[in-house]
Amino acid sequence: MSDARRLATGSLAQQAAQVTGLVAMFVILAVLARQLTRSELGVYGLLNALAGYLLIVQNAAAGSAVRSMAAARDDRAGSVAFSTAALLYVAAGAGAGVLLAGVGIALAGALDLSTEVARQARLGAVAVGVVTFVGWPLTVYRDALRADGRFVLAASTEMVSLLAYAALVLGLALADAPLWAIVGAGAAIPLLAGIGCTLAALIVGLPWRLSWRLADRAVGRELLGLAGYISLTEAASAAVYALSRAILGIYKSAATVGLYEGPVRAHNLIRALNAAVTVTVLPTAARYQAEGDDRRQRELLVRGSRYTLALIVPIAVVGMVLAAPILDVWLGPDYREAGSAMTILMSHWVLNGMSGVAAAMLVTVGRARDLARWALMVAGAAIALALILTPPYGLDGVALATAIPYVALFPYLLWITLRAVPVPLGELVRRAFVPAWTLGLILGATLLVLQLTLEPASALLLLTIALTAIGGYWIAFYLAWLDADERLLVKSVLGRSRPRA
Repeated sequence: MSDARRLATGSLAQQAAQVTGLVAMFVILAVLARQLTRSELGVYGLLNALAGYLLIVQNAAAGSAVRSMAAARDDRAGSVAFSTAALLYVAAGAGAGVLLAGVGIALAGALDLSTEVARQARLGAVAVGVVTFVGWPLTVYRDALRADGRFVLAASTEMVSLLAYAALVLGLALADAPLWAIVGAGAAIPLLAGIGCTLAALIVGLPWRLSWRLADRAVGRELLGLAGYISLTEAASAAVYALSRAILGIYKSAATVGLYEGPVRAHNLIRALNAAVTVTVLPTAARYQAEGDDRRQRELLVRGSRYTLALIVPIAVVGMVLAAPILDVWLGPDYREAGSAMTILMSHWVLNGMSGVAAAMLVTVGRARDLARWALMVAGAAIALALILTPPYGLDGVALATAIPYVALFPYLLWITLRAVPVPLGELVRRAFVPAWTLGLILGATLLVLQLTLEPASALLLLTIALTAIGGYWIAFYLAWLDADERLLVKSVLGRSRPRA
């Protein structure tokens, strides 16, 4: 299989896994919005957001292990990287579990909650900590599958695990289980995915073996050094969303945090799609880097940006324009007022839709420090703005505080990326940004007209408009912007032809 096809199929499979998880989240949130009070939903959202964003940090740090295993010179070197990573994951799981339990208990005391809801929140925080401690170490098998190029297998296993996760949380909710149990189950994704990927890895066999005796201090220091910068990058991003919720809850109420769940979960759909690209780009770029193949490294940046923008821009535009109807149909009329916040949150992805590719390239070429600096600048500005804008503007203030720094600092991200991987700015704009933005502008104008004339109020009509808009964008992109080789690649991924070498 060619690298282009492997990357394409792997990226699509990983994005399908991310979409499966987010659809499961949407369904779960829709059920919980009707089963729980707003305060209870706010507690669920806050505690699971803490676990979720910390998991994002861990997943990002795993990029260090994936890079090390993918670039290993032989199977023994890969086994050393694999075993060292596993040992570090155990320590990280223990630390994360204690941190989540402690922070969750503290937040339960700081929020304006009834006595019983506060008690359930504290128990839920402990449950989240325990589940995290057990689940995190098992995810090393998922990362090993990715490093070995088994992207589709890893993604397929994740999808099955996510369906099991949805069944678990929904079953507890519909059975009127206590809030703490629902909160704890909401943090079970790494546990279930880890179990699934461990079984898959044992069945197919990996080129590396797990042995605590192979764990190496020097390799551990190297992994921690790179993982530190990557974790700092994602920790900064996670802090934006976690602290925004906390600030909103403190200045307003837990019910307002519950209202904010819809926009944030919709926003996280795009965030997940963007992050999914790094799963395939990072090990591939690591191999190119190890081989000294600068030409394919540069082309990977351009094509990766081109395709991820084409994927993300139409979804962002649909979410921006149809925000209020989407929240109305999805969560109920009471959540429609959060439509403007969702529009604001979605907006920055029109620019940052290629940030996942940029991040993977920066990590691969040894510029993780530059990436972390950008993330800290964004986080610092976002938290400062949240403290300023939340009291007067509420939901919209938090959304603005998130979007403004990402937009303002996008040129800096672009600059450090092109300095690390020397691609002419004009080439990147011409091949990646112009096609995506041109069609996005047309799509946005068309949706505005449709919304003003039809005012979609039914789920079927809204779903039809959204899917038609996104599908139409991709068809137009295929016809108007892809060259002959790219069209052949699309057909090969769909199984209709063989790719060129």
